[in-house]
Amino acid sequence: MPLFANADPNFVTAMLTKLRFEVFQPADYVVREGTVGKKMYFIQHGVVSIITKGSKETKLSDGSYFG
Repeated sequence: MPLFANADPNFVTAMLTKLRFEVFQPADYVVREGTVGKKMYFIQHGVVSIITKGSKETKLSDGSYFG
């Protein structure tokens, strides 16, 4: 993953131990605009639509991240 491409392997390993697997169904809201976030999401498989007020829809897919 490009985000961690130059990171120390020990750091990446420590991060991996903190990850929690979550599954979302089509039409589920992962987070709503304006909400204070405390999580970061990595898309392992599928497509996420990012919809903000007054903007076009943006799609993220496998390997993308947000949060």
